[in-house]
Parts: sequence; structure tokens; C-alpha cells
Amino acid sequence: MGEAKRRKELSLQPRRKNVTQNNSDRYFSWLPINKSMIKKYPYMGVATMALGAIIFLVSGGAESIN
Repeated sequence: MGEAKRRKELSLQPRRKNVTQNNSDRYFSWLPINKSMIKKYPYMGVATMALGAIIFLVSGGAESIN
């Protein structure tokens, strides 16, 4: 018999999961990106720079350089 079924038959609460967040792995406390996420997705920085360059060019930023 599984634990969930046993707890239901005994009228006990479902077991709570121990979820803890490790905020020491973050670069900034308010930024939801941590170091392990950066290692998992190494192309994220390049994609962010490309998006920034596209927004810069579309907004007419290239004309202000000259």
C-alpha cells in the first residue's frame, strides 16, 4: 500500500515537501537568474545581446552615432 493511500485512510494530512531555495547561487537577490542556470544555457548571453542590438537599431540608435 502506498504512503498516500495509507495517510488518506488514517485521515492524515498529505506530506509536505521540503522545498528550499538557495539564494546564495544568485548574482543579484532580485534577479531570478542564478549561476547554474547560466551554465545550463550558455547561449543566453548571446541571445540577450542580439535582442538588445535589434532594439537599438530599430529605435534609431544607429543614426545618433554619426
